Amino acid sequence: MLRRDVLYPVLDRLNIPRSSRPAGFDCFRHSAASFNNAETGNLKLAQKLLGHSTLNMTANVYTHTNAEAEREGANALEGAIYGDPFALVRESRTAKETAAIN
Repeated sequence: MLRRDVLYPVLDRLNIPRSSRPAGFDCFRHSAASFNNAETGNLKLAQKLLGHSTLNMTANVYTHTNAEAEREGANALEGAIYGDPFALVRESRTAKETAAIN
């Protein structure tokens, strides 16, 4: 009853998909750890909120990444390696606009 009346509506409001097997409080704990870590970046806080004795358990079992975070991480890495590929285009456009104004 708690799952149906409390947990499932919360999961639905947060757009967290439920698997074909019943989503229980363990699913909620994984989601809570992942959201907390994504919003605060404080894995130690997630560990404390879930009551884990080791950070390893929280990090390796309970927190998960989402597609958007993975994409942002890949873009940041690409920027760090290759820089901004459009910087020259922007500089050239700015120089032309400045010359046209003057």
